[in-house]
Amino acid sequence: MELKSCTYATVTTLGDFGPWISKVVLDLPCTVRANDVNEHTFNIYCARHERAGEVLMRKEHGADHAAPSVGYVPVLATYPCDENGQRLPKGTHVALETPEVRLTKEIEGGVLGSRYIESRLRVTQLVALPGEDGDDPTAGLVFDRSRGDICPALKGWHNAVQQTPVDGIALEYGYFEPSFEPADSALFNRFAPKDTPAIEKAPLIVYLHGAGEGKGTTQGEGATRAYTGNRVTALSQKQIQRYFGGFAWVLVPQSPTFWMDNGVEQLGRSNQSIYSPVLKALIDEFVAEHADRIDTDRIVVAGLSNGGFMTLRLCADYPEFFAAGLPCCAPWYNATDEDVAALAKTPLWFTHSKGDELVCPQQTVLPLTARLRDAGANVHLTYFSHVEDLTGVYREADGSPKKTFNHGVWIHQFNDLCYQDFDGGNVLIDGEPVGCWEWSARVSR
Repeated sequence: MELKSCTYATVTTLGDFGPWISKVVLDLPCTVRANDVNEHTFNIYCARHERAGEVLMRKEHGADHAAPSVGYVPVLATYPCDENGQRLPKGTHVALETPEVRLTKEIEGGVLGSRYIESRLRVTQLVALPGEDGDDPTAGLVFDRSRGDICPALKGWHNAVQQTPVDGIALEYGYFEPSFEPADSALFNRFAPKDTPAIEKAPLIVYLHGAGEGKGTTQGEGATRAYTGNRVTALSQKQIQRYFGGFAWVLVPQSPTFWMDNGVEQLGRSNQSIYSPVLKALIDEFVAEHADRIDTDRIVVAGLSNGGFMTLRLCADYPEFFAAGLPCCAPWYNATDEDVAALAKTPLWFTHSKGDELVCPQQTVLPLTARLRDAGANVHLTYFSHVEDLTGVYREADGSPKKTFNHGVWIHQFNDLCYQDFDGGNVLIDGEPVGCWEWSARVSR
């Protein structure tokens, strides 16, 4: 039987543990109905390649050597759909839902460096598709040519480059632009009268990625990994956007090395960074470019790990510029009196975990928040005993919530689960409990 080469598209989901292929959309030469296909109609073979072309060699947990990252991906469900993977009663496309497993992951690496890889798929038809209205059955289809990727969470996101370098450095960055149309705001749809005028200016959230999402030696990605590697795109979704009235800009710069780079050590403990003036210039440039659309009294800065440090560095270097700072698992060591005095001028909400393996809280967040409280600062700390899934999505083999490394407390921050203060009580605004994102949205410079 002669095989016929066909095209497919992948659908990417941005999850708590990075982007993954959650669906494969097959472009058929015929029409199928829901009863014509099931999870046994096709199989999926995936070979994961480095961007340079060679097959990714990976040492899996418990293995004694690296092996090619290739194999068959389970098919969870199969159904007719449109070209973007939306279910239909019948159609000329078929969606194959896939699980979040190693073979469907789109990023490789660790906390100190990561990179996108290329997943090359070969989907083979195993069962003939019945013809419609007397047509012959369709068989022998092989889907081995990609027509691209679909990622709904990236709607409204763009990449750009800083126009005016500082000290020879021009940062790449990603940004989310809100629609500014009341009809697109879930908040306005529910509560506002129909004649609500369009929003003129919106808050800006500056989010600073961790060490693994810096540019490093990776070329050609733009800043995409900076906001997809750890699901910074949660800030553009309904759950967090609604706190900002349904409209908030998000700016995500990408570090050429590490935010903690002081020009001598890239990951030292000097609490200094060569990128502080560069970042401030980028923020100013971005605000100027959108001057009629950004509320400069409501600029929030936040970041995780390396970016948590940079959040504090910016707040210390530019006191009273930001409405609030949300540092997550931030490595700020041996704070000086000058550090405390400068940081006390910006409302801060820290997030950390007791068992953090990389940034010891006893050396960083605990003494710093204590001193900020003594200085009369507006400061809060959500302090988790450990990090495990709190959403019900990820499970261990025994059904218990999935445990992860305790440094990854940003998972809770992006899932809007940071509510309790260090003393176990709720943070209140006007007598109402709020989480860190709602709190940041309700403070103003």
